[in-house]
Amino acid sequence: MPNPFRASFGAVPPFLAGRDGALDDFELALDHGPGAEGRATLIMGARGTGKTVLLTEMEAIARDHDWQVISLHTSAPSLLDEARTAAIEILRELDPDASRYRPTGASVGRIVSIDGTWQDAYGDPTLSPGATLQRLTDLMGSETGLLLTLDEVQSVDLDRLAAFAQIYQDLVRAEQNVAFVAAGIGAGVRALLDSPKTTFLRRARRVEIGAVDIGSAAAAIQATVAATDRSIAPEAAVRAAEISQGYPYLIQYVGAQAWSHAGDETTILLEDAQSALASAIEQMSTNVHEPSLRDLAPRKLEYLRAMLEDDGPSAVADIAQRLGTYHGYQSVYRDRLIEDELIRPAGRGRVEFALPYLREALVRRSARDAGHATPPAQGVRPRRTR
Repeated sequence: MPNPFRASFGAVPPFLAGRDGALDDFELALDHGPGAEGRATLIMGARGTGKTVLLTEMEAIARDHDWQVISLHTSAPSLLDEARTAAIEILRELDPDASRYRPTGASVGRIVSIDGTWQDAYGDPTLSPGATLQRLTDLMGSETGLLLTLDEVQSVDLDRLAAFAQIYQDLVRAEQNVAFVAAGIGAGVRALLDSPKTTFLRRARRVEIGAVDIGSAAAAIQATVAATDRSIAPEAAVRAAEISQGYPYLIQYVGAQAWSHAGDETTILLEDAQSALASAIEQMSTNVHEPSLRDLAPRKLEYLRAMLEDDGPSAVADIAQRLGTYHGYQSVYRDRLIEDELIRPAGRGRVEFALPYLREALVRRSARDAGHATPPAQGVRPRRTR
């Protein structure tokens, strides 16, 4: 039986947890017509929180409403040229005048015949990107619309984004049925919004996503298993959710590991869920934390390591003392780490790690930097065979 969990970044899981509000708001924006709040949406969050999944679901909602969807890419030399190319492909399907028969001559005999060729009206584009998008939205009318999306927006070239923004705002001012959804890592997006070239993004509705509550995570795991011929014990679903800490990527990863550990058994038990803990830590360390820690400024890394002396939330006064700095100086790095979504406030004068198993990743990194070997996570194998 195929594993129903989608333990890959960006893969859409069978059941989403804790995203109903954002999806409902977007659907309402499509229904309310041009200019509705939410027609421009900016999804923000740390890696693995489900930004791409949420964007993909919004694309699916648009298609369910008979909208056309154009997905743009930050690697494109020009967002506008990419949009025009995609729009032309749609126009070739929707525009009744996309192909025209052009007479080239005639012959007269017992039967009069007219010679000619079929010409593609969009074969040699002379329309600008703005005019092409205008033509497309005019053709679609008021009953449908055009959604443009851009993932990893924090990586886009500012000049390309500014050029695209100008054309998009022209369509909005013309009351065309258009919408725009972008997604990106929170810290990178906030830096992007500081530019004067991203004014239109500042006016977009911001959807900041993170971990979901343990109950919602357990419900998503139960629903995923329930859609198959297997079942999962309630305590196993709760334990899997606890290990995931409500982090969307881990919900899928822990669920997949528990499923695999159950082998051929029809019921996933508590021990199957528990088996995912070591590899979950390994996955987060390798795929999420190591890349971010590698590029972290030394003083920020020192701040995080100073937090390791506490079992739970750390007092900022204690951190300042450990770093040998005064309170005001350490607060600069505290604020920057909060912006980076690596730590978060945990009550008055206290902070804690914001991402699952960041503490464990720091311990592993510190041991490696000190020349100590770190034991690899144990592999996962079926619980029992028949």
